[in-house]
Amino acid sequence: MKNGQHHTQHPQHLQHPQHPQHPQHALEPYLPKPNVLYSLEVAAHLAGVTRRSLLVYCRAGLVRTVYQPPYGVMAFTEEAIHSVRRIELVRIAHAPDLALLKFMCDLIEEVERLNLELRFLRQQ
Repeated sequence: MKNGQHHTQHPQHLQHPQHPQHPQHALEPYLPKPNVLYSLEVAAHLAGVTRRSLLVYCRAGLVRTVYQPPYGVMAFTEEAIHSVRRIELVRIAHAPDLALLKFMCDLIEEVERLNLELRFLRQQ
């Protein structure tokens, strides 16, 4: 790229098969790894939030935790970390209160559940 010229070709993996000049706009579904758990410290780091923020989200019911026996140590799945990242994006962009964040998270969860159900039904 010289003299302010921009490269206009899209990477091959982003090209739409019928329209090679236009990137594919569909998002890939997020598929968390099953049975992988992270500690509070690691989950907060991976989500890009403080431990305190993560605990506030848990107490508000925005994030589901797993309690590991025998001592009930709090742990987080990849799905929970993904949820925290999504919550943070909304919080930073729109600064809603916790009640509105909870409502938005519930709606997003429902949409994701319906999308999975629709994909399943289309495969039938």
